[in-house]
Amino acid sequence: MSVMCPACQAIAPGLPGVAPHAGLGHQGFIHPTQKGREGCREDHFRCLECGAKWLRETDKWGTDLGFKLAP
Repeated sequence: MSVMCPACQAIAPGLPGVAPHAGLGHQGFIHPTQKGREGCREDHFRCLECGAKWLRETDKWGTDLGFKLAP
């Protein structure tokens, strides 16, 4: 098990408006198809320093729902 870098540890999951830190590389995005999530956007990030994988979801109205760790 690896340890998250200090920059990833500082990310508050679920807090809207948090910008990705400098070492968080954008890996692309998807539009989920699950019922109730139509029209949402899920951006995928991976930390270049510690390898942590993060998701940031935006709902169908464009509201940022914050970061969460990827499963």
